[in-house]
Amino acid sequence: MKSINRRIEAVQNSTTHLFIALIVVSSLLLTGCQPHAINPSPEPLQKGGVAYSIPSPTSTPVDQNWWAPFKDAKLDALIDKALDGNFEIMWGLARLDQAGALTRQARAARLPQVDLEASVLRDWADGDTRNRLDRVGGALAWEVDVFNRLGSAEFARQSERAARAEDLQAIRLSLSAEVTDAYFDAIEQRRQLALLEKQIDADKDLLELTELRFQAGLTASVDVLQQSSVLAETESLVPPTEALLRVSENRLDVLIGQAPDALDRVDNDDRFVVIGDLPFTGVPSDLLLNRPDLRVIKNELVAADAEIGQAIAERLPRITLDGSFFYANGSDFTGPAGIFLGSIVQPLLDWGARKAEVERSRALYVERLAVFSQAYLQAIEDVENALYQERKQREFLDRLERRRRFLERTVEETRDRYTNGLTDFLPVLDAIKELQRIERIILRQERALLGFRIQLHRALGGRINTSQNGDTIQ
Repeated sequence: MKSINRRIEAVQNSTTHLFIALIVVSSLLLTGCQPHAINPSPEPLQKGGVAYSIPSPTSTPVDQNWWAPFKDAKLDALIDKALDGNFEIMWGLARLDQAGALTRQARAARLPQVDLEASVLRDWADGDTRNRLDRVGGALAWEVDVFNRLGSAEFARQSERAARAEDLQAIRLSLSAEVTDAYFDAIEQRRQLALLEKQIDADKDLLELTELRFQAGLTASVDVLQQSSVLAETESLVPPTEALLRVSENRLDVLIGQAPDALDRVDNDDRFVVIGDLPFTGVPSDLLLNRPDLRVIKNELVAADAEIGQAIAERLPRITLDGSFFYANGSDFTGPAGIFLGSIVQPLLDWGARKAEVERSRALYVERLAVFSQAYLQAIEDVENALYQERKQREFLDRLERRRRFLERTVEETRDRYTNGLTDFLPVLDAIKELQRIERIILRQERALLGFRIQLHRALGGRINTSQNGDTIQ
């Protein structure tokens, strides 16, 4: 029994000496080694202006979905269905779950690891058991993260998870914009078909008029042939327009997570929405907060910064504590016992591998900082372009409408003169063809105006008031 007590006392003394040595060595090392400081809020290298060139009349942001001002119930339903059923959303959620699992792994690596262990020892000689030892208990292993190696790794994984959450928001914003574009594309083709039907009816009426005049000997057969050609030309525009309508309908099906079924989701009663004043645009620096794609890059930049800290810490001493507490039953001792081991490992010779990793991590940070800065400038460009294009598109439509009114008067005048035999058919033909062309152009340009407004909302990082799995979309 005295020998056992002496062994225990010797273990205690050695443990005390080891702790003192660990404290002394760690103090010396800490005086010369400082962990890397991570910047959680990096800024782009180039700042934006204090305001956009075309300020919005709205002074405060509106807390609603970006497409809500369109006030279209069918569009609302389609976007809701897409946000619920599109498989890109599932893909984004899966990536977010993966990043969450990696974050939990990195967090767990910083905590003591406890295992259950058991062992049986038998030593035989000449058929007789000389020694035996049965042991059962728990084992502990813990790295004391003095230089924040594991902490930096956890911070990097947290930032990457935040980036994946922003990826999911970017998917939702992009998806809602794509649904809106496809919906208005389908409406445009519906309206084009209705316009073509109206123009075909007008062409048929004029053809009937020219045939009556020809039969009465008041005009030449060439007038009938020319008007027949115009009618055929207008009718030839119907099949490609129907094809574009089907393409838009199929696109809507896929976006909401369904297979194309040749069924129409847009009917003849649907119309373009009337867009009002510009939405709240704020200032260029707001894009850093509002655009999910910029938030993705920013979080990836922070992760790269944390990886620099991890790479630097890999070159510094690593302190680990290992121990076990168990119940032993053997030839020499029976009862509870414990083992404790502390160690310090300082990398000495790795032929520059760890230093190269630090340099690589720093270069990766510079790369991502450049990507972040460039993306910010492009985001400002997106907003400026959308604002200017919408303004000029409105001017373009005003001038097209003015021209259409002149052409309507021209058609009316030339048709009356032709009916009364005061002119030949060519001025009538030219005026009608130009009027029909302008009417189709106006319809396309009205759709383009809606497209510029969609681009503006997307460039501003349009708000989406929805939540899935605890991730709020903004």
